Formats: sequence, structure tokens, C-alpha cells
Amino acid sequence: MSTIFLYCAAIGGTFLVLQFLLLLFGVGGDTEIGDGHGHAHGDVGHDQSAFLKMVSLQTVTTFATFFGLVGLGTEQLGWSTFTVAVAATMAGISALWLVGRLMRGLSALHSQGNLDLQNAIGQTGSVYLRIPASGQGRVMMNVQGRTVECRAISRSLEIPTGAAVRVVARTDGDVLVVEPLA
Repeated sequence: MSTIFLYCAAIGGTFLVLQFLLLLFGVGGDTEIGDGHGHAHGDVGHDQSAFLKMVSLQTVTTFATFFGLVGLGTEQLGWSTFTVAVAATMAGISALWLVGRLMRGLSALHSQGNLDLQNAIGQTGSVYLRIPASGQGRVMMNVQGRTVECRAISRSLEIPTGAAVRVVARTDGDVLVVEPLA
């Protein structure tokens, strides 16, 4: 077990340090949690568990780091293999949960200046990233005199990249509900 804990601590710790250094130099600041296809944690219409919403590179590396460090530490204390495994797993899960919560909090702080997306309702734009029938895409549009890229959903139809759309509503967050122009 020592080898597993050591690898988890070393690999997870290395990734955490690299992530910190990249953020320090302004690279990789996107804290949005998603599935790599434009579907972020706030997707309307997606039935994801709370656990899946927290999974990201940051949280997984945090889990591995704390799992490894606590595993190594408790093993050195002479605890039983079962107790060590439980303590390491609980530490990893706790760290994963805490970092996931912190990242969601940071994501909520994300601001687009004084842009009020309520002003986008009724405006037209174009699909920048395909909007699936039950997922999110992205649209480009002018809101308050500036061009912005916004997350968007369709209530029923898939809308292809390049299609002209009209904003019909806004969700609780910063996601626009759009429909294709006739």
C-alpha cells in the first residue's frame, strides 16, 4: 500500500503545484467544471449527480494528493491496513468536496463587468458552438454595445454552428435560452 500512497501523493502533488504555477502566470484560469463538450456544471436539463459536478482535474489531483499523504502518514503511525485505507479515502473525499465547493464559489464570482444578460432577451446572434437539443452551446451576440460570447441552450431543437438565433429567455444563471430565426 505504501507504493500506491506514494504514487498518489507524488503525482497528485506534482499536478497541484503545476496548476498553481499556471494560474500564477495567468494560464488555465477557467474554473468551469464540465464534460469537455461545452456542458458545464450549471447545465439546465442535465441530470448529473452532485459528485459528477465536482469532478475536474483540480479535484481529482487534490483527492490523489490527500489520499496519498494521509495514507502514508497513518501507515507510519502503525494503523491497520483497513483503518489506513478508510482514513486515506475519507481525507481524499473531504479534500475533493472542499476544493469542488471552493471552485464553484470562484465560478460564481466570475463577472462580465456591468453586463446584464437580461438585456440580451429579444436580441439576435449567431451560434458559435453547436447547441445540442438537450445541452449547452455558445452564441456570439451584441449586448449593451459590445460583442459577447454566452452559453446558450435550446428548449427542443439542435441548432448548428453558424445559425442565426434569437434570445427568448435567460436561466437563473448566465445561460441564454435561444431559438432559431425563421
